[in-house]
Amino acid sequence: MRYLPKFVFAVIRTRLGLLICALVFMRPASAQEIVTIGEKSLVQLNEISLRDSTWYFLPQSKALNQPYLGNTEGWTTFNYTTFGNVNAPKNWRGEGWFSVWLQTDKTLAGKKLSLRINHDGASEIFIDGHAVGGYGQVGHTAISTENARAPRQIIPVWFNDTKPHLLTIHYANHKVYYADFAGFEIWIGDYKKVSARINRNILLYNTIPLCAAAQIILALLHFLLYLFYRKRTIYLYYAAFVMFVGISALSAYFFYQAATPQLQWAAQVTGNLCTVMQLWTSVTLLYALGLVKLPKRRFIALSVICTGYLAAYVIKALYYPEAMWNDYFYLIYLFWMVDAFRSVIPIIRRRDKGAWLIVTGVIVVVLTYFFAWADVFGLWPYYSSAMRLFMMNIGELVLPVCLSLYLALDFTRTNQVLSEKLSEVEMLSTMALTQEAEKNALIAGEARRLEILVADRTAELELQAEKLKEADLIKSRFFTNITHELKTPLTLILNPAEELMASPALQTQAHAHLIYNNATRLLELLNQLLDLSKIENGAMKVTYAPLDLVAVINTHLSAYEITAAKKNISLSFTSLFDKLWIMGDNDKVGKVVANLLSNAVKFTDNGGVDIALQKFIDNDAGNILIKVSDTGKGIPKEKLAHIFTRFYQADLSDTRSAEGSGIGLALTKELTELMGGRINVVSTVDEGTEMIVVLQYFPAPPIQNIIEAGKTEIRNSYNIRANATQSANPDKPLVLLVEDHEELRNYLYSLLSVYYQVITAEDGEQGIAIGMEQIPTAIITDIMLPKVNGYELAARFKADIKTSHIPIIMLTAKADTDSKVQGIETGADAYLAKPFNNRELLATVENLIDTRNRLREYYTKEQSWLSDQTAMPNPERDFISLIRQTVLKHLDDETYTVERLANDIGMSIIQLHRKLKAVAGQGPGELIRLIRLETAYQLLEKQNLTVAEVAYKVGFSNPTSFSVSFSRHFGFPPKSVGVV
Repeated sequence: MRYLPKFVFAVIRTRLGLLICALVFMRPASAQEIVTIGEKSLVQLNEISLRDSTWYFLPQSKALNQPYLGNTEGWTTFNYTTFGNVNAPKNWRGEGWFSVWLQTDKTLAGKKLSLRINHDGASEIFIDGHAVGGYGQVGHTAISTENARAPRQIIPVWFNDTKPHLLTIHYANHKVYYADFAGFEIWIGDYKKVSARINRNILLYNTIPLCAAAQIILALLHFLLYLFYRKRTIYLYYAAFVMFVGISALSAYFFYQAATPQLQWAAQVTGNLCTVMQLWTSVTLLYALGLVKLPKRRFIALSVICTGYLAAYVIKALYYPEAMWNDYFYLIYLFWMVDAFRSVIPIIRRRDKGAWLIVTGVIVVVLTYFFAWADVFGLWPYYSSAMRLFMMNIGELVLPVCLSLYLALDFTRTNQVLSEKLSEVEMLSTMALTQEAEKNALIAGEARRLEILVADRTAELELQAEKLKEADLIKSRFFTNITHELKTPLTLILNPAEELMASPALQTQAHAHLIYNNATRLLELLNQLLDLSKIENGAMKVTYAPLDLVAVINTHLSAYEITAAKKNISLSFTSLFDKLWIMGDNDKVGKVVANLLSNAVKFTDNGGVDIALQKFIDNDAGNILIKVSDTGKGIPKEKLAHIFTRFYQADLSDTRSAEGSGIGLALTKELTELMGGRINVVSTVDEGTEMIVVLQYFPAPPIQNIIEAGKTEIRNSYNIRANATQSANPDKPLVLLVEDHEELRNYLYSLLSVYYQVITAEDGEQGIAIGMEQIPTAIITDIMLPKVNGYELAARFKADIKTSHIPIIMLTAKADTDSKVQGIETGADAYLAKPFNNRELLATVENLIDTRNRLREYYTKEQSWLSDQTAMPNPERDFISLIRQTVLKHLDDETYTVERLANDIGMSIIQLHRKLKAVAGQGPGELIRLIRLETAYQLLEKQNLTVAEVAYKVGFSNPTSFSVSFSRHFGFPPKSVGVV
């Protein structure tokens, strides 16, 4: 039996009709019937029930473990999923498969939807054969099935198209707790709105335990009063009544919130019993209030009826749990409450103080029971159960509160005489308590105020400390970046200057251009810092004069054509005007355009940079729009808000693709706002960035002989490499130079190529690829490189057996101790800080190569180095051991060549040759011969073999050739081994 008798009765009649309809229309599935769901169908509660839709059923007895979930051919149709024992689908034996075809219209396609299911069994839910959820554990028997309830749990689902989809439910309910509800009901709706509604209902449900707790506390309080005043039995009746009201409320809460049907059933049985006891105690309480003593006959009649209902509920729960019956308890409740109300009429007639409280409480309880608890008139639909229970508990709390107040007033009247005698004492005590309370309240308030004040001050200090820490970090990053920016030009100024002083006639023009360009770069950085300082101090003013904005943009655009061409990116300028004369500050407009173009070209590797000029009207005022767009790597969304902050850089890694100080965009924003304009940015990662500058338009008359705005920078590319003459002598050591700064790379190339063969790479990834292929004698690298930084590059070379022997020199502007330590830890053999000295660099390279050569000579002088490599460093020892083991595997193969050896150890012939020359001073062919001869010596010394047998074992096809090679290497013939 459901919790509300009349509601259950109505449901039984409704479901009998649906059972008849289901029997009439149930037929084998011949075609798919599809339920279409759209926003218009989600009218009530923003979801739709699929209970009465066309369903397809396949009993578990016909399913081979798990049926094919892609179609419903051969399944039986039916149209009512909340079936009971009497209207279940044909062949239902407690387990089966239920399917319904669904499709969404365009209004819901791709939208997040909610899927809810209410049942007392166990379920597994599939959409198009894919599991999306389920509750409980589906089994073939009642023992293996774990029943569960989850009416307020939501499963998110999406239908990304308007095609039909098959919703399948594997459902089992072998133990039916309610005869009218063996099936399930499922809803689909708008996830966001349904979730919000369910959360509101849960909040309402959660108020029920609070009300119940208040009622139970009242009951315990009055029970304690009864223990102190045993003659006042009314306190006992009141405590019992309120206690059963509280337990009834908890039972209702667990009935709707139970996670299992067992708990729901237990809550319903408990609620039914407590409702009966609530009637008995409430009527008894009202009798005791209004009458001198309990009316014997009426009290006995009440007790008999209540006992009969208690016995009936217990018998039904224990022996007939699935039986459906209407107990008409609401009529009994009405009768006895009216009779009890009659007993308190004398109190009303006497006009006792507080009599209106009893009247109010009884009326509210009766109305609450009929309109909310029992819902006799069917005013509350099932989906409003949360609000109904909320109203019910609030209503049932009224009578206990009213009775508590009335009893308090009655207690006051009873003790009035004693109160009058002790009034003075009570007054003094009350005053003392009040003063103490006020004092405590004042102290507590002051303490709280001080705590809040201390907390606020602490928070302010922490915030200030955090801001100071952040400011220090920004300054530290700025000085690190500006140091890198300044040291590279200084390197390219100082070293050419030294060369000019040493050899005035050597490449004077190229060195002069190099010095000029980098000095200009330093001047630009300093000017930007000065401009920021002037703006901050309010010392920078805007000087308006006529200028042709088109000419200004073209001038700065042409300055970047060479750089763009080297990076294989396009530059374009779109304007509706051939000339656009405005009143503006030539210098500041030029700096804004130059900074935007510089950033766009700097951070674009593929595609192009476009600049557009437009004029438009905004708020009756003329405006000019300059838009610079690029196809670079873009800026992450979380960093867009900071790019105009001074010294901020979006990419702080050592592998960023371009250098920078973090002041260009900050200066651009300050200058734009100084001229009364604004700047915005739109960026998408891996797609590009768009900078938009809006300036006020003040037209100006054209001036015929005005000098074009802007000044073309002298950017003659320093390319000493073209003038340098590198010797083609292959005996020179091979040096790999990895540097992303083009001018510095070309300068170092010209410096090193006099003494070495030089190969170059412009980023870390390219440097690793070239180094692994060419196996250079030494490597010179910067730390801050695109793609792969210098630390990782050094670690990769030192970890690879082919390149572990190569000395690495780190040449960088990061001269702090931590950077040096990190460089040494990752395998760098030397660390030079910019600006470096040419002679120091050349001496470092030469010393490292000489040291490597002396080590090689030391190893090869030892006669036992081939069989015992313990004196060698780990990487070289492992490499020689690998070579030796590989050759020994093919020792008796006279056709085993250098090509096969290189292939076996995963190297090219060039890589193998250069590695062996660097480590052992031997070529691979000579090393194979030495391994054969050393092994032959060991065989002759330890085994009784002939010279010919040993020769064949170590890969010689001719014993005579073996004897000659052996004698040449050891200084005595093989037959003399073991004789001396």
